[in-house]
Amino acid sequence: MLLSKTPLRISFIGGGTDYFYNKSKLKGRVIVTSINKFMYVTLNKKHNADLRISYSTTENVKNVKDVKHNIIRESLKYYKVNNGVELTTIADIPSSGSGLASSSALTVGLSNVLRNFKKIKINPKIIAENACEIEINKCNKPIGMQDQYATSFGGLNKIEFYKNKVSVSKIPISQKKISNLNDHLLLFYTGINRKADKILSKIKKSGNQFKNFEILSNLTLIFEKELKLGNFLNCGNILHESWMLKKNLNNSVSSLNLDQTYQAALNSGAIGGKILGAGGGGYFLFLTKPKYKKKIIKSLYKLEHIDFKFTNEGTKIIKL
Repeated sequence: MLLSKTPLRISFIGGGTDYFYNKSKLKGRVIVTSINKFMYVTLNKKHNADLRISYSTTENVKNVKDVKHNIIRESLKYYKVNNGVELTTIADIPSSGSGLASSSALTVGLSNVLRNFKKIKINPKIIAENACEIEINKCNKPIGMQDQYATSFGGLNKIEFYKNKVSVSKIPISQKKISNLNDHLLLFYTGINRKADKILSKIKKSGNQFKNFEILSNLTLIFEKELKLGNFLNCGNILHESWMLKKNLNNSVSSLNLDQTYQAALNSGAIGGKILGAGGGGYFLFLTKPKYKKKIIKSLYKLEHIDFKFTNEGTKIIKL
């Protein structure tokens, strides 16, 4: 049996620039970190030629073409595994439609176990490339590429997109500063799940897909500079500016209830924040001085507070 363990991720800044945008001379840029919440995928050979797929539901089918879960079906087809295996998936926290890159973590984890199963060369770059091919081209999802690279490589990274190339660079700050940054952050689950590709499709149809590309790309550079200097309160202000820009892309990105939640957090001491991922629900991230964290948690008592830590782990295989 093979088990892949793939981290979920938090994207701080630059979401929406993780495409190749040939009309801009600027690189697309994001700053992202993996966290200690994981997506697990197990693969085991079956005693017969059938396929058993288990996620929030269970599928028992004779052939890969009959699998209903599109990412699992297209991943199996991509690696030419047509039958005779059992796949299961599970996540540490509510992840479907959450903005924590669960779909990409699943695709990355699947690519990892299936490459191992087929005894094909493995490294984070290849796994991320394969996951992008499966999600974007095979599943026709209107998404960017940060999530596949973030969950495959792991760690606190700047990921850049330019001229059909993707580069991943570790942000060179001390473990003490990383721990301090972690202490300035709060994560809340709204209880609202949504399909990111539906929101992104609406943004694309409105013609706003690249509306703030250059502004966000430049904000990412400023965020990185402040991060390295340890000016986390300035990072909070940049998060706020970025969220205001994102909200204007489409009315599905936020809602009255989400806006009220955001304002309540600001009133309780948050400097800035954002809905993770495409918006519309999922998880709220806030940056605040540590002394205000208890007050914010109390004011957002209707939401589930999620305790998390940064991790340097990317996707990995645990052989059972």
